[in-house]
Parts: sequence; C-alpha cells; structure tokens
Amino acid sequence: MNEMLNRLWKQVRQKTGKWAETIKVTLQKVEGTEHITIRDLAVMILHHPETVRKPNEYLNLTFNDCYLKLNDFDIYLETKGKKHEQILTCRISQRGETLTHYQSFRAKDDIIALPSEMSFSLPPHS
Repeated sequence: MNEMLNRLWKQVRQKTGKWAETIKVTLQKVEGTEHITIRDLAVMILHHPETVRKPNEYLNLTFNDCYLKLNDFDIYLETKGKKHEQILTCRISQRGETLTHYQSFRAKDDIIALPSEMSFSLPPHS
C-alpha cells in the first residue's frame, strides 16, 4: 500500500500545487491500512487530477457525480452540495464487479474497506 500511496502523492504534487500539503496529511492517515474513512477517500477522489465531475441541479439542490478510473478500478462518488458537503454514495468496481459500496443512509460508521488488490494511483508522501 505504501508504494501505491507514493505514486499517487507524486501525481497529485505535480498537478495540484497548493493542495498537495492537504492531500499529504490525508494520505498519512491512510498509510499502512486497508480501511479508510469515507471522508478521507472522498478528499482524495475530489482532488485527483483525473476525476471527472458532473454537477446536477434538482429543486435548487446540487448533486455531484464524480468518476475516477485508476488502472482496473472504477470509482464513483456521489455528493450533495456545491462544495461536496455531504457524501451520499461511493462505489469501487473492478471489471464491472462491485468490490466496495458505501451508502450514507445505510452506513453504520464512516469507514470503508479498500480492496486489498487495489493499486491506486495515489501519490506517495515524502
């Protein structure tokens, strides 16, 4: 997992500049574990340079669909609010099969398990 974090950190540091330090702190919380809080995962997804965001307005409410493809993994994040204030859904799939699925209305806690074989393009922190 450390190698995965190192690669993602390098990518983010190159492309985000001022956000790099915020992401570094988040990644330090994740290192050495295969579980992560949904909020920390959402921050990484939202700040990843390859994330595609599609905002939608319904009855003056903003809902955001965020898509990220990393290697064989497809990540979908749905948030509510113009600044992504509420995380509604997060799904990690590989080749069409859902590996992890978080839904806020069903969640008992805010921890999500990352698939152990997932080699995120997450930047390393150094």
